[in-house]
Amino acid sequence: MLKFLYKDVVIKAMAVETPPIEVTSAELEDKLAPLYERLGIPLGTLEKLSGIKSRYLWDKEVRPSQPATKVAESAISTAGIDKGDIDVLINCSVTRDYFEPATAALVHRNLGLKENSLAFDITNACIGFSDGLIVLSNMIEQGAARAGVIVTAEAISRTLEICIEHLIKSENLGRDKLLQLLPTLTLGSSAVAFVVTHKSLDSDGHRLVGAVSRTASEHNELCIGNDDFAAFQGDDFNPLMETESAKLIAAAAKLGGRTWRDASEAFGWSRDDVDHIFCHQVGRQVNDSFYQEMGLDISKEFTVYKKYGNPISAALPTALVIGSKEKQISKGEKVLLTAFGSGLNCRFIGIEW
Repeated sequence: MLKFLYKDVVIKAMAVETPPIEVTSAELEDKLAPLYERLGIPLGTLEKLSGIKSRYLWDKEVRPSQPATKVAESAISTAGIDKGDIDVLINCSVTRDYFEPATAALVHRNLGLKENSLAFDITNACIGFSDGLIVLSNMIEQGAARAGVIVTAEAISRTLEICIEHLIKSENLGRDKLLQLLPTLTLGSSAVAFVVTHKSLDSDGHRLVGAVSRTASEHNELCIGNDDFAAFQGDDFNPLMETESAKLIAAAAKLGGRTWRDASEAFGWSRDDVDHIFCHQVGRQVNDSFYQEMGLDISKEFTVYKKYGNPISAALPTALVIGSKEKQISKGEKVLLTAFGSGLNCRFIGIEW
């Protein structure tokens, strides 16, 4: 078992920024009406299969570093921490401004953070934010850092636009290929930031209990993006994502079951001990059967995918920030974060509120 246990790490503040442009699944499908008609697919299939009614997007000229900077500023302000005390900045988005420099370097500059600090990107599909939380927590636990910011901002507008153009122009595209590309249309945008510190800086913060990890790389071909998702590459920017959804969900459920057994042992939590679950949400496919396979209680899950779609690495932390307000999580309750990402990777993180 690969596990990380913490005694001195807390989440001091969280912030989320959702984009202003709402795009419904019906609007996307209207653009594909000729293709749907040719293949005999009824309009409404996207929402029926995924459960996603809408997603929110930035304007396509918005660079990921821009909402990342804004949401990080908001989290730092909420935390009431001096920027001079921030030792680490980790950006965790799949979409980035450039291939290089790291988007973290741009956000670091925009925030005016100190020179003697760490700033870098972690890009690992949908679990990047969870990986960032683990890496920063390890630094704080071992005493290398006292405070840091984890941020992600996914800007998926141009990717959606390119996917739709590809579908419209592909005269010989069949139903099977459409189903592989359809998950791209479930994606959305969001920006989230956490300020994470040593508990001596906030005795009332949400305590990180620990994290466990599994990587089932035999499934690495089930979700593949064919291009680097840096946002400003010029005319050559042509990212497409192909997903074997049914196989991916089935493999993730089995992997989640093994990971939950690790988490239960590492944290000392039983199924009944868990008060709240926040899962990386791709749509209604993460359902009762999925949770039964994992051995967890779906009634404890908080979902946002119907409204926000799948904002990639921002999906899980967006749900946590929104859910922590709407559910009014009580002090001392146990929160389980279940992150899944193509690879196939799985990270479960325990938090005591």
